[in-house]
Amino acid sequence: MEEKKKETACEQETKKQSKRYLAFYIIGLFCVALVLILLSYLTQLRADRQLASMNSELAQRDSTVQGVQAKVETLQQTLEEQAAALEQANSQLQSIRTALEATSDDDLAAVLEQRLDEHDAYYQLLQLENAVASEDTQTIQTCITYLETNYGSGRLDGTAQNAVFTGALADRYLEIKDQYSN
Repeated sequence: MEEKKKETACEQETKKQSKRYLAFYIIGLFCVALVLILLSYLTQLRADRQLASMNSELAQRDSTVQGVQAKVETLQQTLEEQAAALEQANSQLQSIRTALEATSDDDLAAVLEQRLDEHDAYYQLLQLENAVASEDTQTIQTCITYLETNYGSGRLDGTAQNAVFTGALADRYLEIKDQYSN
């Protein structure tokens, strides 16, 4: 019996030690589980922060894309308006060329200057005719001097390429000039 008692005492001691090891083992497992839960939580927090960062970057890129699309639409509208304005300007230019009887190869400024010179010369010839009708020699001399100074004899007698008088008008001017020359 004593042996049993010793065995039981030994067994009891072994059972106590086993219980201690088991308790340490269970506590260790709980600690490892808590550490794993904590690591999982920290990893989840980090993933959430990265996701939030990516979402904000995506939102920023989306707003940038929307801004670029708005600018493209504005530029497209401006381009269409400018194209319409250019078409209108070309139409006006063509109507001016038609009114001036100029071809597309002609220098529009030169044609316009020629028409203005012709208009001025016709006005001076009209003044000259009125002065001849009223026999106002001073006005006649002033008109002839003005025409000769501004246009030269070649443009007035119809021999120059850019003549202001041609045909009957050139002949009438030369007739008046010859009649009232000093």
